[in-house]
Amino acid sequence: MHIRTFRAASLQDALAEIRQQMGPEAAVLHTRQVRDGVLGWLGRTHVEVTAGLRERGAQTPIRHAARSAHHGPSGAPPAGTSEAERRPGGIAAEGAAQLTRRLLAAGVPSSVADQWLVQAGQRSEATLGFPSSTVSAARLEQALREHLSETLPCRGPLRVPAGQQRTVALVGPTGVGKTTTVAKLAAGFRLQQQRRVGLLTIDTYRIAAVQQLQAYAEIMELPMAVVESPEQMQRGLEELGDAELVLIDTAGRSPRGAARLSQLQQMLAAASPHETHLVVSATASVEAIRSALQGFAAVRPTATILTKLDETEQLAGVLAALPVSAPPLSYLTHGQQVPDDIATADAEALLSRLFAEEPAAAKTAA
Repeated sequence: MHIRTFRAASLQDALAEIRQQMGPEAAVLHTRQVRDGVLGWLGRTHVEVTAGLRERGAQTPIRHAARSAHHGPSGAPPAGTSEAERRPGGIAAEGAAQLTRRLLAAGVPSSVADQWLVQAGQRSEATLGFPSSTVSAARLEQALREHLSETLPCRGPLRVPAGQQRTVALVGPTGVGKTTTVAKLAAGFRLQQQRRVGLLTIDTYRIAAVQQLQAYAEIMELPMAVVESPEQMQRGLEELGDAELVLIDTAGRSPRGAARLSQLQQMLAAASPHETHLVVSATASVEAIRSALQGFAAVRPTATILTKLDETEQLAGVLAALPVSAPPLSYLTHGQQVPDDIATADAEALLSRLFAEEPAAAKTAA
């Protein structure tokens, strides 16, 4: 087999060079991320791809050592593997390139796409028990889906134990749908679960904010309090009486606005919420979501709510912006209807959109 190693800024660039110099029959044998500079410090990150091209007339080895170790002397691959997966070099460069194009077309940054594919290759090798060079492109995609399903942070819905009062605050940038989400949660607990719910708003910056929440409160016959300073917080909570769930609506803040975030911290410190949910929009860019996660870390959010799923098809970029360290997803919203357009966050539901039919942009580029 003729083997060469390529280095490029991204996996897509490396695969394009492999196809150009070695042809579409070349197989990806190994992929890793490397960094220039002294001992890897202060250098740029590159992708290093080792590809192989079998010489004409060469015979396929009987088995791999890794297969023998896991599957006995016969070296037979697991049941259900395709013929392509039984041959060394089963991941053709073109197959990996196709998956990369799909991820990029769906909004995944190239650096994240590279990382995902490396992790998928490692997972497939560990799961199947033989080298990743024998895994087909279809199984590579399946391994990626399994990896993301396990690492995408999700948690269950709000829990309101009987006989206890729970206070939950929603925070986030301007325009992500916090007030509507508060109304959806309130309606779900009040109308569907028959729980006592109270609303409290500290969003006195927008003229229509109080009126909007007041309208929801009147429709659902819920008590509501308006608080303008930390000193008024205790009185506002007392106005809500015996509410089992108190939902706090907050004003939108820029994650870079230190002064406004400090005011929000003071308000939340006075309220002492049991949970704080960071609300982010699925229509936001990867940079905007990462900025929100970093900026609102000061208020220590315990969960994340992803809104406006109905307004975007490029959900992959959002998933790429949610690292394992991010507060876990609690709810997803997908419309303006109260209380219908909200659901408990589910990793499989999100990934089904990521791995839906190949985007038109990716087909055009193919």
